[in-house]
Amino acid sequence: MNRDEDFIEVYGEYISLKELGVATLISSALAFTFYFITPYIARSLGMANVVGGLTVTLGVVGATLGFVISLFMTKVKRVVEEG
Repeated sequence: MNRDEDFIEVYGEYISLKELGVATLISSALAFTFYFITPYIARSLGMANVVGGLTVTLGVVGATLGFVISLFMTKVKRVVEEG
């Protein structure tokens, strides 16, 4: 592990605060983007009457997409020692 970075332990895993912040920003940005563009998508598909449920659904899709992107950006910090 790089000792110059600050790490935090979450559920037994060590996470770089920098990478955690970037991953959080990516997921939040995609979730809010999908949430706020849903009315435009619904109108273009002719589904303007179901915008309420669709906004939440597409917001979750955006957050999930951000999570998947963050998975590939972060590095493993586990130290495995055989005893």
